[in-house]
Amino acid sequence: MIIQSVQRAMGILSLFSHSHPRLGITEMAAAMGLAKGTVHNLVHTLVKAGFLKQDPETRKYTLGHSIFALGTIMSGTLEINQKSENPAHQLATRTGFICRVAIWDKDAALVTLNVTPRHAQVLSRQIGPRVVAFCSAVGRVLLAHQDLESQDRYLEGLIPIPFTPHTIVDKDKLKHLLELTRRQGIAVNNQELALGYTSVAAAIFAGNGKLAAAISLTGPPDAVMGPEQENTIHQLRNTAAEISRYMGYFQAAPGTIQGQASGF
Repeated sequence: MIIQSVQRAMGILSLFSHSHPRLGITEMAAAMGLAKGTVHNLVHTLVKAGFLKQDPETRKYTLGHSIFALGTIMSGTLEINQKSENPAHQLATRTGFICRVAIWDKDAALVTLNVTPRHAQVLSRQIGPRVVAFCSAVGRVLLAHQDLESQDRYLEGLIPIPFTPHTIVDKDKLKHLLELTRRQGIAVNNQELALGYTSVAAAIFAGNGKLAAAISLTGPPDAVMGPEQENTIHQLRNTAAEISRYMGYFQAAPGTIQGQASGF
């Protein structure tokens, strides 16, 4: 049984994003297709619970501290984060690249762990925590390990937006990349999501042999795809295999990559 008021309250919270961090009652009502009085009552309840807070000057609302507290609890208690935190930090320190761990969530990659080593260029907070799957390295790894029916359904409903001039939007090409990713175990996003950033990602498996998460390294294109490319991918594979073992997966890691990663 769906409780309408709870569903509407969750809908209001879902309206907030990096691009829309502050919303007024009128904006929320229009987005929800509800009367302003109804939205006002729901928002008042959310404010009392600490899930929203109001700016006294603008009278608009932002997410409240209770949301942050719950997110922190989830991040700290999520099994994949507990098992991958130390290996991810070590990998980021050794390579000098940003290391991220993501899980599959509602047709997108949800970044649960983000490690930025000292002196590394900080990745914009606008990228994440939810990342589109079709043009991100972690997203392609996660999507590649879904069943074929789910992949086809995703591609059929996809309206690919070119985030940069390098974004691959051709669906036949994307399907080929997913096949290649599943076979070789590595996905590459070469400035497709953000100019100046290239990522490589590998799969992490759970004890039942199913996909648990994806782990990636992100940095300047010339560094990620440069002379140390093979070593970078080797370290990424080893770390993915290490975390997989911590998750209870003891089979051999995916085979070595054939050809150059730039072929993605």
